[in-house]
Amino acid sequence: MNWVQIKKVIFQRSEVKDMDTSLDKTHHQVVLARQPIVNTSLAPMGYELLYRKNSDALYAEVIDEVGATAQVVAASLLELGMLNLVGDKKAFINFPRAYLLNPNSVPIDPNVVVIEVLENAQFDPVLLAALRRWKKAGYTIALDDFVFDIKLVPFIELADYIKLDIMALGQDAFHRQVEALRGFKVEIIAEKVETWEEYQFCRLLDIKYLQGYFFEKPELMASKSSRVNSMTLLRLMAAMLNSSEMDVAELERLIGQDAGLVHKLLRFLNSPVTGLMASVDSLRLAITLIGMEKLKSLVNLLLMSEMTGDRHVLLQSIMIRAKHAELLARRRAYDNEDKYFLAGMLSMIDVCVGIRLDKALSELPLPHEFINAIVHRSGRVGQTLNQVEQYRRDHAVESSEQNELYETYLDAIKWSDGFISCV
Repeated sequence: MNWVQIKKVIFQRSEVKDMDTSLDKTHHQVVLARQPIVNTSLAPMGYELLYRKNSDALYAEVIDEVGATAQVVAASLLELGMLNLVGDKKAFINFPRAYLLNPNSVPIDPNVVVIEVLENAQFDPVLLAALRRWKKAGYTIALDDFVFDIKLVPFIELADYIKLDIMALGQDAFHRQVEALRGFKVEIIAEKVETWEEYQFCRLLDIKYLQGYFFEKPELMASKSSRVNSMTLLRLMAAMLNSSEMDVAELERLIGQDAGLVHKLLRFLNSPVTGLMASVDSLRLAITLIGMEKLKSLVNLLLMSEMTGDRHVLLQSIMIRAKHAELLARRRAYDNEDKYFLAGMLSMIDVCVGIRLDKALSELPLPHEFINAIVHRSGRVGQTLNQVEQYRRDHAVESSEQNELYETYLDAIKWSDGFISCV
C-alpha cells in the first residue's frame, strides 16, 4: 500500500461526519422518577426511586420487574448518581423476588438503599431465608403494600418499615392494620396519601412517615447515558464465569473493546459506594480496584438493564484511535502503554455520553494531569493523542515520524477490523 492508498484509508475511516446522527446511536436517555417519603413535619426522610420507560411516561408501565429494577439501580449508580438523587437520605427501591433471591448480583450501598419487598414476592421460607441474608449484610427492609396476616409475622420481625396503602385499604381497614402492627418494632409508612383529611387521619394514628400526591407527585429525573454493547457484556460475563482466576490482562482486553463500558466502570469507581481515595489512569488499575466479584455484579446489572446499542461506525473510530495511541507508545518504548489506550478511548467519550469532554472527564476518578493530557493535549500522552488524531485527519507530520505512524495506524486498523467483525 502506497501513500496515496493510505490517504484513501484515512479519509474512508475519518471522524463521523454527521455527529448528531451518531449521538443517537451511541448514547440514550435514562429516566427514573423519585417521590419523597416525608415525616409529619413534611421534611423528606427518603425517596422512592421508580422505573420509567422514558421521559413521556406518567406511570411505571413495568413489563419485566427484574429489568425495571436493574435499570433503576444502574441509572442511580452509574448515571444520575445516588448522591444527586437522594442526598443524605434513604433510597427506597422495589425489588422483585428474583432479585431478592440473588443478593450478590446488586452492587448497592446498604447504608443508602432500602430494599422494598413487593406484595407479589411469594412470602415463603425461601424468601424469608433470602431476606435474612440481606439483613445480615446490613440492608434495611421495607414491606410494600402490606396486609397483615399472622403467617407473615417472621417477615414483620425482619422488616424496618411497612408501607400501608391508605387508598387501597380505606380508612377503617388502614386503622385495623396499624393496630395489628402496634406490638412490632417497625415503622409504618402511609402511602397513597392524597388529601389533607388523610394526612390528618394518619397523624392521629401516630404515623411518622407518609408518601403520596398530597405531598408531591413523582418527579422525573433524566440523564444522557453511554450505550454498552451487549456482545461485549456477554463475552465478559462468560469469561468470568468460566474462570475462577481471570487474568487481569484478559479482562482489560475484553473491557477495552467498549468505550461505554469503560465509562460506566470509571463512574462506578467514582461513586460513594466504593470509597475510592485514589485516581486512576489505566484500565488495568481500574479493574484491580473494582475486583472480580464487583465486576461480575456490574456486568450482570448492565446485562439485565438491557443498556445495549449498535454503533459500529463510531465504535470503530474510537477503537482505532485508542489502539493507535497504544501501539505508537509501544513503538517508542514509552512507559505504561495501557495509559495511552485509555487516553485514546476517553478522548472520544464526549460523543458517547453527549456532553462536553471536560465535563465528562471531571466526573471520573482520573488524575488532573491525565485529564489535561486528554483535553488540552499536554505532556507526552497529549502529544501522542495529537499526532494520532492529526495523522488520521491527514494533517502534516514530520517525515521522521511518518513511518512509525503509518505502520502503527495500519496495525490499529487491522486490530479494530478483527474486533468489529466479532461484535
